[in-house]
Amino acid sequence: MKISFHGAARTVTGSKHLISLKGGTNILLDCGMFQGLGRETDSLNRDWGFDPSAVDYLILSHAHIDHSGLIPKLVKDGFKGNIYCTPATRELASILLEDSASIQEHEANNKNGRHNGSSAEYCPEPLYSAEDVKNTIPLFKEVEYEVWFAIDEQVEAMFTDAGHLIGSAAVNLKVHEDGDLKMLTFSGDVGRYRNVILDSPKTFPVADYVILESTYGNSLHDLSLGTPDKLLHHIKNTCIQKKGKLIIPAFSVGRTQELLFALNQLELEHRLPDLNYYVDSPLAVKATQVVKRYPRYFKESVKKILEMDSDPFAFKGLKYTLSWRNRSSFAQAKNPASSLLRAAWQMPAG
Repeated sequence: MKISFHGAARTVTGSKHLISLKGGTNILLDCGMFQGLGRETDSLNRDWGFDPSAVDYLILSHAHIDHSGLIPKLVKDGFKGNIYCTPATRELASILLEDSASIQEHEANNKNGRHNGSSAEYCPEPLYSAEDVKNTIPLFKEVEYEVWFAIDEQVEAMFTDAGHLIGSAAVNLKVHEDGDLKMLTFSGDVGRYRNVILDSPKTFPVADYVILESTYGNSLHDLSLGTPDKLLHHIKNTCIQKKGKLIIPAFSVGRTQELLFALNQLELEHRLPDLNYYVDSPLAVKATQVVKRYPRYFKESVKKILEMDSDPFAFKGLKYTLSWRNRSSFAQAKNPASSLLRAAWQMPAG
């Protein structure tokens, strides 16, 4: 067994790890897009370092673009195998990849039209299209947590909850080669204990090799979150006392749902000010709907809340800006309001 690293090595994006077995089987762990690396970003996303058509299987840890964002390009360039992931990861990856394709096409059209294709300002062609995403989705195969499944005669796999994102998983592999058994675990990202919504990361089988995401491995996080109280302080200070508008940058997948949950908690406690609260992201709306469909992945305290509140992400005054017209009406409104504004790497496509 050989392992080669084609991303997320000495950087935090482009997660791709290729396992090559003596019998010729090639298994790719994640297929992430490189982001934010300046002029090198485009070439890193176009040059694989391996032959996509020679990859037999792909195992996806979770849906974030730095782990899933190049899957449609992998298929476009020749991959035809199964893509294994959890059910929630399949749903989230579908909407994130559609959004990614839309943004790439939008940015290419805008920049190329604005600069008439001049070499100095020319924006490269999109890495893949919406049609490529459509061709990719049927290859996804859903597998629940804590179930060993055979990939082929040599390899078995099992997902354990990583607690990072709805559906996120650590990938545990049993590799049989030359009469020998090796255990390998790939973490993707590992969530934090005391997550607001999700269950904590689960223990996984003892492994001979561990590939571990360690972006914050040497950092200590504040265990006292206090999100509802902090939100309430800023809402009162900005919207009520100063009569202004509060804009909160938030990733569409993950952080936005945590903020909605915190605002809902304030309403349950009868502390939420009577204002309008806007979620400024169609992608966040879709992601929130996916999260709602998987309450089995929530922590026990959230499951108890569901016994008295069927929707812990909705509350009085919540509105969604699904178009530029909606966004403009918020900006021009004279009444104070609190807004959740998407601030992920993807910018609104229309």
